[in-house]
Amino acid sequence: MATILNFSYPADAKGGPVCGVLAIAASTGTSFARVWALCAAASRGKRFKGGTIHSERLTVLGKLGAAFDVIQLPRMTLQKFCDEYAQPDTTYMVTTTRHVQLVRVIDGKAYTLDQSGCKHISEYRGRRKFLSRDVLKMAEIVKPIPAPVRPAAKPCHPQANSSLFPSLFANQHKAQAPTQLALF
Repeated sequence: MATILNFSYPADAKGGPVCGVLAIAASTGTSFARVWALCAAASRGKRFKGGTIHSERLTVLGKLGAAFDVIQLPRMTLQKFCDEYAQPDTTYMVTTTRHVQLVRVIDGKAYTLDQSGCKHISEYRGRRKFLSRDVLKMAEIVKPIPAPVRPAAKPCHPQANSSLFPSLFANQHKAQAPTQLALF
């Protein structure tokens, strides 16, 4: 699993030509399997193998309720986008010629994430590819705060909630006691 400061694959990610599915899953914090199913449903072909097109990715992002901004840029390479346009600690979904990758600037250094892993832009094989679609500036994933853990209840006598012994237990319902005692 490739990880650099919250810039990582989903836990159930698969390899292969699945750059669009992986980019959606990693940028939204959704499981790979769920995104795969949504992409397969949005796909125009009969047999989905993992390839996506821009309009299908937008449809899936809409179904997931993902927040993003569309940025229109002039023709440029991925390297130039990282050097001149990418802002720190912001995730971008960038479509280059027949490929989709995520870009994030961390501590002043640009990193890309696709199925080949998380790499610095200078080591990335597609850094000279041209942007072919609008760039999507993804909203940050906000993880829910877990509910506070309640302390375990104190163990009590097994007959504490029984009305058979009303004088022994202070939390008894007094209305139940005469009925229960009348049975004897």
